[in-house]
Amino acid sequence: MLESVDVFYGGGFHTTRAGIRVDLVDPSTEEAFASVGVATADDVDPAVDAAQTAFDDWAGLTFAERASVIDRIVRAWRGRADDIAASVSREMGMPFANSLLSNGTGSARNFEYFADMARAFDAEQRRTALSFPGESLVRWSPVGVVAAIAPWNYPCYLMTSKLAPAMAAGCTVVLKPPIENGVTARLMAEVMIEAEVPAGVVNIVVGDVAFAEGLVAHPDVAKIAFTGSTAVGKYIGAVAGGRLASTNLELGGKSAALVLNDADLEHTVRELPPLSFRNSGQTCFAQTRVVATPAVYDAVVQGFAQWTAAQTLGPAFAETTTLGPLASARQRATAHRFIDSGLSSGFRLVAGGRDAEIPGTGYFVAPTVFADVDNDSELAQEEVFGPVVCIIPAADEDDAIRIANDSRYGLAATVWTRDTDRGIRVARRLQAGTVGINGYRPDLAAPFGGVKESGCGRENGLEGLHEFLRPDSVYVFDTASGRP
Repeated sequence: MLESVDVFYGGGFHTTRAGIRVDLVDPSTEEAFASVGVATADDVDPAVDAAQTAFDDWAGLTFAERASVIDRIVRAWRGRADDIAASVSREMGMPFANSLLSNGTGSARNFEYFADMARAFDAEQRRTALSFPGESLVRWSPVGVVAAIAPWNYPCYLMTSKLAPAMAAGCTVVLKPPIENGVTARLMAEVMIEAEVPAGVVNIVVGDVAFAEGLVAHPDVAKIAFTGSTAVGKYIGAVAGGRLASTNLELGGKSAALVLNDADLEHTVRELPPLSFRNSGQTCFAQTRVVATPAVYDAVVQGFAQWTAAQTLGPAFAETTTLGPLASARQRATAHRFIDSGLSSGFRLVAGGRDAEIPGTGYFVAPTVFADVDNDSELAQEEVFGPVVCIIPAADEDDAIRIANDSRYGLAATVWTRDTDRGIRVARRLQAGTVGINGYRPDLAAPFGGVKESGCGRENGLEGLHEFLRPDSVYVFDTASGRP
């Protein structure tokens, strides 16, 4: 069994103060494969101190100089992409090909994108003053030490979507990967060493709840960037608000796919189910509420049934696998509970369910589809984070929009129609931070984030860099003008 060195801060590896270790279990085999060190509250101060010590020098570099360091990370990450992707597949069951795209090459692309942005970024702007003779110098400064906390479902992509813009902005970071990704955290630290990132700029500490709480409350942490559940996000927002620290919170979702009466059905039933079941449903923007109008309803139900029947459940490293296991026995139990809820509510089971055929070993749940679901039900309102999809009938376009917006979440949505202009008109009426027309894929160049209980703040795009910058003003008076 693998034994990982405990935590990484100040440019080196350190044993945690309490010496706590946790065994990691491969969800494809249900066998332990690694033992990782876990930081506790006693480890918060040394990690934050390392970031704080490095801050002035890192913030003092130009954007272009920081971009050159990030370039080295890109090269080192790409050299280890296969190892990193395989590590995540072992830890949480994501099929290797998918993990390579997300945790391997996709994460390197995050660094590359923000390095390029930093090189082109104008750190200062001069504006003609309106209230005095002279000008205002507006400068963008890094907010300070950042605590970045990411989940296990797309761990490297979600960690680097915080780490890359924070570094480009001039912030130093204490990154808390999930315990489930403790081996991958070690590989990430090795990438930082290979890239010769200055000590303390990036600190990677796998920690427990007490460690995370300590980070959020620490007076030297200026910003918390978090992806995870709404409940935890609310806690972080409350604690950070109490000391006026800023936050970027990407939280839960129960995303709706609106299939309108003029949808291209061949395209829709090919492209929508993978968005609903991506990563075995363990995706924040998974389209798990499918809202279909009468003219297309039966075809959508049939299309989902046929798609699920064609999937191959299997271990992460099997080439034939299209859907892997859930990440843990806990996630499997949650999915089972929602399946039971759908059955007890009397909804029509179209595919999957508890009795469906699955591999004998591993935390597998068959892709499950319920039709004729009431949008007021638990199944339609609560995030499953597993392969359970509900199809909801809508009377017409207006009713579909009403149903889609009848949720406490607002992270993502899709609209399926042959008329792009119609799709855009519908998108403008949806209460969601991101909307796809006839497809969905987050774009690095565009801001990503939610509304309502799906969070606040944005990742990606120029907006993602601005999250880690503070605009300051310098008032420069023209004394030669003779005017007051």
